Amino acid sequence: MEYIIKPFNHIVVFMPRFLGDCINCTPALKLLETSYPKAKITLVIRSIPAQAFNRDEKFQLIIDERPKNKVQGIIALIKSLKNETFDAGILMTNTLIDAVLARISGVKNLIGYNKEMRKPLLTKALHLDIRRHYINRYAYITNALCDNSHKNLPEVELFYDKTQSVLADMHKTKIGFCIVNKAKLSRHYPVRHAAEVISLLNQQLQKPTSFYMLGAPEETVEAEQVVSLCQEKGTVNIHSLAGKTTIVQLIDTIADLDLLITVDSGPLHVAAATKTTTIALQSKGTSPFSNVCPKGKQVTVINNAGNYINDDDQILDISPKLIAKTAMELIENKNALSTT
Repeated sequence: MEYIIKPFNHIVVFMPRFLGDCINCTPALKLLETSYPKAKITLVIRSIPAQAFNRDEKFQLIIDERPKNKVQGIIALIKSLKNETFDAGILMTNTLIDAVLARISGVKNLIGYNKEMRKPLLTKALHLDIRRHYINRYAYITNALCDNSHKNLPEVELFYDKTQSVLADMHKTKIGFCIVNKAKLSRHYPVRHAAEVISLLNQQLQKPTSFYMLGAPEETVEAEQVVSLCQEKGTVNIHSLAGKTTIVQLIDTIADLDLLITVDSGPLHVAAATKTTTIALQSKGTSPFSNVCPKGKQVTVINNAGNYINDDDQILDISPKLIAKTAMELIENKNALSTT
């Protein structure tokens, strides 16, 4: 292991693959900005999460094209990195290939977790404690580059602009719903259950309300099925935006919601960053939920009770009545606070 050599005029950060994980890196990026206010910070980031950072002038972006074409993407990435001079690098990813690419590209003072036998490539290799929350993992490794000078964790934060929201009903209560698609198995909230939640809320809410199904293009079918079921039951104030928004529009739209109900971690972390009141439906995911759940007070988690044997059935423990009851309480509390 070598010694970290300063000063840092330009720092490169290899960002995680997914939008939610990149959002969870924002507290770590704030630590960098605080410790090295004069340094330029470049993010190596995939094209989809990159949209969440495009409007933030604090960062320069290098788009990682490897998902489209691995070989050409690697060549293009090395070329882009070599065009810059980086005094330091942080690997938020745990892959060997990213450490190799950083070293080939001449990145100095490279710090990362000791994973995939990449310790010889790192200036400083830290032990990864898998019990840590992901936000803390990213902040911990970044703080090591900041001489461990920070004690408090900054909040998760994203740039957003509510005036750019695609929601049209400005004077109504606006509720968003993300159920993902059936291919995600244990993380899919059933279409009929979602329609029942919306019908219950539509019956109970006194203020005019509009409901919006949010999601990626591959989630369009399920979203439109929910809309059809709701309309059959007389709920006409529901719209599907699944597959119809860019990442930037999704961020601005979630920021404009009065309530988001989601089983999908991407929108969940966007809501945390935009301080949107949220109900998170917790089923079996790819990581322990305690390690990925947003830390904000605006998030209410409804856990499945674990009464089913099959993983894909666990979400059925979260009944439409429970979700509707929780949503009503949150909206009523929010309305009470706005009138005081």
